[in-house]
Order: sequence, then C-alpha cells, then structure tokens
Amino acid sequence: MSSKTQKFALAAMSSAAILTGAALAQPRPPAATIIPASTLDGLPHKDISNGIVSAKVYLPGDGGFYRGTRFDRAGVVAHATYKGTDYGQYWFSSYSPAVHDFQWLDGQVTVSTASGAAGPSEEFTAIGFNEAGPCREAAKENKCGKFLKIGVGILKRDTSDYIFVHSYPVLNEGQRGYSATKTSVRLTQDLSDKETGWGYSYVKTVRLTPGKPQMTVEHVLKNTGTKDLVTSVYCHNFLSLSTGNENLELTAPFTLVAGKPLAADAASVNGKTLKYLRAVKEGESVTSPFTGFGATAADYDFKVVNTKTGFGQRIRADQPLSQINFWSIRTTFSWEPYIAISLKPGETKRWTYTYDYFGPGEG
Repeated sequence: MSSKTQKFALAAMSSAAILTGAALAQPRPPAATIIPASTLDGLPHKDISNGIVSAKVYLPGDGGFYRGTRFDRAGVVAHATYKGTDYGQYWFSSYSPAVHDFQWLDGQVTVSTASGAAGPSEEFTAIGFNEAGPCREAAKENKCGKFLKIGVGILKRDTSDYIFVHSYPVLNEGQRGYSATKTSVRLTQDLSDKETGWGYSYVKTVRLTPGKPQMTVEHVLKNTGTKDLVTSVYCHNFLSLSTGNENLELTAPFTLVAGKPLAADAASVNGKTLKYLRAVKEGESVTSPFTGFGATAADYDFKVVNTKTGFGQRIRADQPLSQINFWSIRTTFSWEPYIAISLKPGETKRWTYTYDYFGPGEG
C-alpha cells in the first residue's frame, strides 16, 4: 500500500459502522474515494496457522483494521482457510468514506471503511447510553455524557438516540496490548474511568487447535470498576461459503422459529433447518430474529454447510443463548447468536466460541 493510500485508509477507518439491513439509497461515491478491499490485508495483523487451518488476526490501535465504535476493535479475524476454502473472505470488494454503511455498485458491494468488518467480528451492546444525559447537538455547549462499549471504550453520547451506524467520539480506550505465537494471538484491554465508575479487564485469545481443523476464540472479562456491567455480546459471523449463499443450509439442535417471514422464495425454515432455495439477488437481504432455543449451552451449536461443495463450519459456545439475529445479503451469511453478561464489581465471566471446519465427507 502506498503511503498516500495508507493515510487515506487509516483516516477513513473512523467512518460509520455496518447497518445490518438493506443499503440506503445514496449517491454514487466519487471514484477517487473508492479503495480496493485488498488494501486491508496490509493493515497490522498476525498470520497464524496450525498446518491445517490458517487465519489472519487483526490488531487494534492506530491504523488498525476496525476504527469504528460498533464492533470490538480487537481480534477481527479474516481469511480463515481450510483445504483451500476461505471461510472469511471480505464480503465487499471496495470501501469508501463517502459511503454510508454499504452500497451496491456495478454488481459489487462498496462499504464505508468502518462497515467493512470481516468474520468473526464481535459486538457488545452499549452500556449507560440512556443515562448519559440528553444531547444538544446544535449547541456549542453540548452537554452529552459518557457511555460504554466493551471492546471499544468510553464514548461520548452525541446523538439523541443510540445509532449503531454512527461513529461516537472515543474518550477513553484504556490500555491495549497483545502477544502472539505461530498458532494464537492474545489481545488485552484494561480500562478505568473514575468519573463514570466503569472499569474492566478484557482478554481475548484467538487460537488454532494443534492437530485439528479448529479455531477457538476465548474471552475473559473482569469487572474492575465500581458499577455493574450489564450487556450482551454476539459474533457477526461474516461467513463466505457460497456465492449468493446458494446451497447453504444451517442446522440447529432445536426447532427454529423465525420472527418474521424470510424473503419470498429465497429461503425457508423446516424444523431444525434453515435452507436457501436459490441464490440471493443483488440488493436483496434475507433476515429475521430467531427463537426456539432453550436455557442451556447445548443449544449454542450450529452447523452451516454448502451442500454442493461439502465445505462447512460448526459454530459452538459454552454459554446459553440469549438471542439470535440472522442477516444475509448476496455476499455473506451472518448467523448472530447472543450471550448475556451481568457482572458486579470484582466478578469475572469466561466464554469460548469453537469453530470446526470440515470438507466433503467430513461433516
């Protein structure tokens, strides 16, 4: 990446985050602002491999892959690859700071740079936004208060309502660090804010299991402040196994209940299985919340497979589900399971996601 392009890319990283719905009608961005997604490969990261699976783990900090305020900035994973199949391709071909969220251009997706996360990416729901006080956006005497997004930091409330596509000013990101081996990356964030009473120690480790086609994402979150931390976290599994998601099937250990009808003739739900009936079209989304799960961690166990190629992924966690959202467009499949978190001062929560990769005849 040239010095000029890199500076532009890094500045653009502060633009709005992804909106998991239909792209808004918007003007075509100036051609000079559009940058190929491939430039993201050059941003700070660690390549890990166990000889079976390889992956690219991005590092937080100035010039990091994700500089918005929606997703956890640490440990975004891209290009998890098994037997030549890339499960985490970028779901967009280019990015531009002139785009709001994402936009279809000439048959391809262009995103705002902060919208262009890869998978797996995680998001914690906001803490204390409503308590931060009303905002007076037009006045110089803006008296907006502080709220918290774990994985990002203390943010300034500068909108009347919480808007997850908005990039909020970061007031305190705490202290970050990382260490890496050939098969793992350990990322840390320690934050303390005396004014609000919020504080936490957060450790996230992306690890490839020796001798197995498997990746784990381990978390340890400790409340080091004086106020409770009540939030939830989900993984936006930007999965790329099929163009248009054609031939994809997801199987759950429970009967799936869609909260709203799926796009006409694009996908269907039958018992424990969600199945695409055709390729998703340009500009179309297939999305719904899902229920039907129980109160144990056994229900956080999903298998996604391309029935034509035989390549797929099993997605598990060691915690009960609190919510499921589902979103897909032509270029990505995102199953979004949530875990609830409630920590009093001094308490710690641990949770781990496990991803098993498989090919033809292995699932």
